[in-house]
Amino acid sequence: MANPPLSSPSSSSNAADKPRAPVVAVSLLQPRVAVALGVPRRWHYTLSACRLLSIVPPICWGLRFALRFLLADLLRLSNQDHGRDTSIYTFRLTETALAIIWSGASAYLAFFFTDCLMSRWLINYTPHATVVRLFTISCAFAYLTSWIVYLTGGSQDPGLLLPAWIGIATILTACYHFTQRKIRIRKETFASISVFSIASFISMVALLLHSHSTRVGYQNVPLVALTKKAGHVAGHIIFRLLGVTMDMDGL
Repeated sequence: MANPPLSSPSSSSNAADKPRAPVVAVSLLQPRVAVALGVPRRWHYTLSACRLLSIVPPICWGLRFALRFLLADLLRLSNQDHGRDTSIYTFRLTETALAIIWSGASAYLAFFFTDCLMSRWLINYTPHATVVRLFTISCAFAYLTSWIVYLTGGSQDPGLLLPAWIGIATILTACYHFTQRKIRIRKETFASISVFSIASFISMVALLLHSHSTRVGYQNVPLVALTKKAGHVAGHIIFRLLGVTMDMDGL
């Protein structure tokens, strides 16, 4: 029976000396496509900064208004007489909390959409032209966001802030699928759909819980009582940490 041929030392050394494929580093300050395409390192921070500009509108016109409404309603609810109906304030709190969730979903979708555009632009254009395009689309998103929130009255009423950001998230999802319809990127498409679906599910559950908790006969449920007590305790802790008083401007 013939023995299998043994590999020579020269072939083993050649296999060991064979260059391996470079590992692409993935980080917030180093875009994956920029590293893979060999874009000079001096452009990485600029590209990342322009990409992060996409989350500024949800913070300025979403999170800022929602936190102001949330603190104001918590203060009114904590100083409300126990004999009076507080369902209107609890419903406003639910709407404000959902507005925060939808503005966060919009921030993720905007960042995700901008990152996909940056990847396509770096392949077809120079880094300088990509930076200009990223800055332009971020400015356009901020301008449109401010007008949508203003026209829907979201800056004045938390009940109007929620539908405004649901509409913005819907527009971002539609724009992403419209621009990426010719490219098969299943992972990114699944992620964008998942964010929208999760926000929709949380909204449905929160509104359903509020609808049942305000009905007569549901007030004595132990879970509802524990949740309300935990909410009051959390509100007092937040007020103590932030030093919030009733004399705050705008409340």
